[in-house]
Amino acid sequence: METFLIVMRESLEAALLVGILLTTVKKAGRPEDRRYVLAGVVTALALCGIVLAGSRDIPALFSTRFRTGIDILIFFLAAFFLTTMVVWMHYHGRDLSREISGRATRLLESGEHGALFLLSFFGVFREGLETILFLWGIVTQSGETGTSELAFGILGVLAGIGIVVLIFTGLVRIPLGTFFSVTSVLLIFFASGMVSAGVGRLVMIGALPPLVSQVWDTSRILPEHTLIGGFMADFFGYRARPSLTVVLTTFAYTGIMLAWWIRVHRIGSGTVLSGARRDK
Repeated sequence: METFLIVMRESLEAALLVGILLTTVKKAGRPEDRRYVLAGVVTALALCGIVLAGSRDIPALFSTRFRTGIDILIFFLAAFFLTTMVVWMHYHGRDLSREISGRATRLLESGEHGALFLLSFFGVFREGLETILFLWGIVTQSGETGTSELAFGILGVLAGIGIVVLIFTGLVRIPLGTFFSVTSVLLIFFASGMVSAGVGRLVMIGALPPLVSQVWDTSRILPEHTLIGGFMADFFGYRARPSLTVVLTTFAYTGIMLAWWIRVHRIGSGTVLSGARRDK
């Protein structure tokens, strides 16, 4: 489920970028320049495929201790990028289309086709690398093979691209602001799961003190290896027998991020209401 959500959102953002660029090229009366946009997309996807294929064999080249360190780094990097994704999209999402379209228009007017290729390439490549990092973190945390995650990932890609196609063809009207707000909350919880996993590994290797080795024990009621327990562990950072350090850091991250989310949405609602009153 978390794989589908993350890949869908990353694919949606990448597809939106490509859709905006293609629309701008069409409006500028330069349909022949679509090949630069599409070339950037194809090149980015090819490189992401190479990175994904290579990343599956990298852990086997190192010792167990080093792999543990890499796993911990991946957990915290995934949490960091998920957090920055949520925060950045809130503050820049509304002007994203105008900014991309304006930049593409200037490139078309100046004839800088190489820069148009790079704009498309780096936009898609960045989203692809983030997706690979998140998938690596999910597989590492769950301890499962990547087969099921690959299936959910493919569905996420199809869903993200499908939503963008429906939007640009005018078949449906999807409130993207609401969509990104709801998925942001889910991504916050998923990032908290990554924080929980990373801190748990640090406690396990002795890099952090547990403070209290076991705060509670719900392994008989809701073990982590069951379907529901695994979902709670992956998505919300649930641990059946957590240390106090894990509980404090997970609750601190989740509390801070949810407080920020509630605050910025209250401010946004207040701004809209005040503007409506002034119009009256």
